Amino acid sequence: MADKVILHRCSWTFLHVDLDACWRVQKALDEQGIEYEVVKHGFGKGKRPEVVALSGQKLLPVLELPDGTAYRAESKDMAAKVRAGELGGA
Repeated sequence: MADKVILHRCSWTFLHVDLDACWRVQKALDEQGIEYEVVKHGFGKGKRPEVVALSGQKLLPVLELPDGTAYRAESKDMAAKVRAGELGGA
């Protein structure tokens, strides 16, 4: 079990624009001052076995919460939940 949130995101998040789903969630975490660790996963929508094992699906981003649970939704919904302080387990 981790002591902080782990953001599983794509390895190519570098433009920092809101069109990037992974950046959208990372930015929300930054804005809320939530400590997190970044784990980068391969380019594109490949198999991503680690992400599938964690969340049951291969899409990113995924938040791994301190209680060991995974949270995955559309990035706009994820960012809104982070900003609303509704991130369970964190």
